[in-house]
Amino acid sequence: MNLLQLFFIISWIILFIISIDVAKKQKFNALHFLVFIWVWAWLVIFTFFPNALNTFWWFFWLQRWADLLVYSSIIFLMYFSVLLLNKVEENKSDITKLVREIAITNSKKEIISWEICFVIAVYNEEKVIKNTILNLLDYWYKNIILINDGSKDNTLNELKDFKDQIVILTHYKNRWQWAALETGFEYLRRYWETKYVCTFDADGQHQLKDLHKFLNAFKDDNSLQIVLGSRFITKTNTNVNLSRKIILKLWILFTFFISSIKLTDSHNGYRVMKIETLKDISITIDWMWHASEIVDIIATKKLKFKEIPVDILYTDYTLSKWQSSLNAINIALKTIWYKFFK
Repeated sequence: MNLLQLFFIISWIILFIISIDVAKKQKFNALHFLVFIWVWAWLVIFTFFPNALNTFWWFFWLQRWADLLVYSSIIFLMYFSVLLLNKVEENKSDITKLVREIAITNSKKEIISWEICFVIAVYNEEKVIKNTILNLLDYWYKNIILINDGSKDNTLNELKDFKDQIVILTHYKNRWQWAALETGFEYLRRYWETKYVCTFDADGQHQLKDLHKFLNAFKDDNSLQIVLGSRFITKTNTNVNLSRKIILKLWILFTFFISSIKLTDSHNGYRVMKIETLKDISITIDWMWHASEIVDIIATKKLKFKEIPVDILYTDYTLSKWQSSLNAINIALKTIWYKFFK
């Protein structure tokens, strides 16, 4: 017996033990079963009949039998890498669901009837969050659901002054903006009776003076389900720099390519929807990719929408938190993965 045969014997024993363990846990599907049997059978054949390799490499038009082993191993590893990636994504999703459910369970429950409710995701905004809330309260907008997404700074202490005025949900672990917004949406689905829902940024870049444009759009067309703010539908006072504007314009083309929906802006986060629309919108894509998912949901479910011009105020503070322009590539790849391969 040579070293190669010994390696094969050890490999098929390990694989056999793993397959039994997986089968006992009832986590075997038909495809996994076939892959395991296929690989296990090859290992057995090549262990006890090593000359069979000479036949197999010729059958696959390879110059050496070792090449066949290498290529087969690469395919096998790629297959299980994809399985592992999916498992990691499932675990992340399960953790997020748990974090969100704990936040809702531990919050106060209030049934409040009002025309509009604000959903605000907050992460490390100790410098600006108090002003953002006070600005809303000054305009007599008291229906505010604020989701503290595991902030590590002094944000939670800044919110203590408002605990009797607004609903504060807390994620014990940071799960990113998408999960925070979905937590707010789920709270609304369960406990609130309101007419419209507005997603509002915590850092003060959304302007309340534009809110009447959203509400007027619904009054003018009662069939609308969601209204999106746009920095580019007409000339606005949005102070976005040229390089960023070019990237945003390119992203509009990408959105049209992926979702077949024509927009003038797709990623500023200022949007208002009818409460009934929440049953059609469930955010599942993590980190900052959720804005593209919402647009894709609008296209896929044929939700009636309209864009209205808004001013987005970028300060030194908000600009310091901007994602790198190169991150647009990551967002695009993630969007394609979820759109076509999930």
